[in-house]
Amino acid sequence: MQYQEIENLKSDFNNHDIHISEPFDYVRKDLFYITLSIDNSSYKLLIDDEYGDFSRTNKLINWYLILAALESYRETEDILEWSKELCIEPSNYLDYYKNLDNVYREIEHLLGKIDAQISSYDYSLRTGVMKALLKEKLD
Repeated sequence: MQYQEIENLKSDFNNHDIHISEPFDYVRKDLFYITLSIDNSSYKLLIDDEYGDFSRTNKLINWYLILAALESYRETEDILEWSKELCIEPSNYLDYYKNLDNVYREIEHLLGKIDAQISSYDYSLRTGVMKALLKEKLD
């Protein structure tokens, strides 16, 4: 079955030169940094990978996790709410959080509206679209 959400994620790769590094600087097994390069810009982003989905072979799931992290940041009121969702100490991430607004706006400028396409509900419950995304490969 084809899902429009997955096709929309693929289109970002067709329209931009996107590279995602391997995880580094692990905070925990499920929380780490990656470097995202879009066109000629690079960003260090903190990724919450609750289910261990980050993959060496599936760029689309990695892209989803990045967009979901950016959406999560945008949807929280402040650093206290954001850090509570990630179960981290806010004072340790103050500089990162302060810079995240600029990073978000720059990425949004490059891509247009930031949209992970798949809801956190579908991600958590592993619905059909999420199962399909986990199996997807970019050409």
